[in-house]
Amino acid sequence: MVFAVVLAAPADAQTVYRKDVPAGVATPTNGTFSISFPITFSDVELKAEDPPAPPAIVRMLTGQNGDGVRFSATETPMLGLEPRPMEDFMAAMKQRPGAAVSDVHRESKDGMEILAFALTDASGGYFFNVVRANKTQYMQVIQFPETQRAKPRPYGTIFSTRSKITKP
Repeated sequence: MVFAVVLAAPADAQTVYRKDVPAGVATPTNGTFSISFPITFSDVELKAEDPPAPPAIVRMLTGQNGDGVRFSATETPMLGLEPRPMEDFMAAMKQRPGAAVSDVHRESKDGMEILAFALTDASGGYFFNVVRANKTQYMQVIQFPETQRAKPRPYGTIFSTRSKITKP
């Protein structure tokens, strides 16, 4: 789900740098952010090329707990691209069958644009936190099955408030 949303072109290359990394403070390989990751995770990079456009690169930390709750944190440099408004992403997600968006929060602070929202659909739900700073987009996603709908919110608060962009 997160891969398809972030990359417009198919992934030409996927590199798994680390697997089964214990929970804790994490930075993706070649990444510019750190985050307190709540569960065991993998460190992955996806790269798609469609010359003459610059390559699309997504650096991702992702893991799934025993209840089927997936946590992902990504970094996507906007290499030579003019990004579309973040609200376009939310509008596209809302087009999923049976989808409903709630808890929308939009903010500008410290040179960052932030959009956070929840989405529910027939399969369960998601919490999204999208941040743009210095021509880079950072996204935190918690994806959960219907059976876990009430459980991720405490994780979401911890997960989304303990990230830090470490380099300009």
